[in-house]
Amino acid sequence: MPDRTRPKAAWAAAVVVTAAGVLSLAPATAASAATTTSCASAYSIGPPGWHLPSPTVHLGTSCTGFSDAGSPYVFKIAIFNAISTQQPYNTYLHNITATCPAYSYSGTDLVATGCTFSV
Repeated sequence: MPDRTRPKAAWAAAVVVTAAGVLSLAPATAASAATTTSCASAYSIGPPGWHLPSPTVHLGTSCTGFSDAGSPYVFKIAIFNAISTQQPYNTYLHNITATCPAYSYSGTDLVATGCTFSV
């Protein structure tokens, strides 16, 4: 009498191997790191007549507890001064968020670059 359990076991093994192969081809989800910190104040200097923040943001030492957890860097700024070389020289924005791909330290000042803004 033929053994009927053998084809079922082979079929089950083939399904498991195929599933494992398909799962190994699926791309891994990318890690999503972000650094978010609150800052009391910041400023940027724009070209003449430009009364909006420029992509380079000077945060000084106002970001308490800043710790690099990876890009993007999100700075929640209480008072932002967009400085222009023409009147009005200072345009103050309140509770603005700057999202930046990079930052550096210039002396003791934190400077973020390539920033975009939202309120």
